[in-house]
Amino acid sequence: MEEWQKAIKPDGAGGLQEVRYFQYQRMMRYGGQWHLEKRAVLPGCIFLCGEEKAVFRWQVKVEKENEGISVTSCEPPYLKCLCQEGSLVEMSKGIIKNGVLDITGGPLRGKEQIVKRIDRHKRMAEIEIPFDGRNQRIMLGLEIYRKLG
Repeated sequence: MEEWQKAIKPDGAGGLQEVRYFQYQRMMRYGGQWHLEKRAVLPGCIFLCGEEKAVFRWQVKVEKENEGISVTSCEPPYLKCLCQEGSLVEMSKGIIKNGVLDITGGPLRGKEQIVKRIDRHKRMAEIEIPFDGRNQRIMLGLEIYRKLG
């Protein structure tokens, strides 16, 4: 990602404003301890923001030179609104009250309706976002620290 940011040089003058590679935080247990790790939200997918012509030009170039990398223009900034800093979606925390999810902190707070499935063992939430003209399900970090009722 860093190589592409240098190569593309988003400066606004050429019509390209920014390059994004979204990541999320998740908890992993190994060595007897919990560790906070970063993972790609959409592996192999780079987002370009800017003028349509500039984005298309870079899409063609990147995809031609690198198999397995998908370049897309920034759609409505759905993933951006989940990022509090840069392109990282931080870990969320919540509780379950009488079978109803209540997210108490993190980027998913107030967005409980987009959570489609919770894996309490892996501390993950599956959410649905608009992407590439359809709804895409992605995984984000969510720790349920209490279950009531």
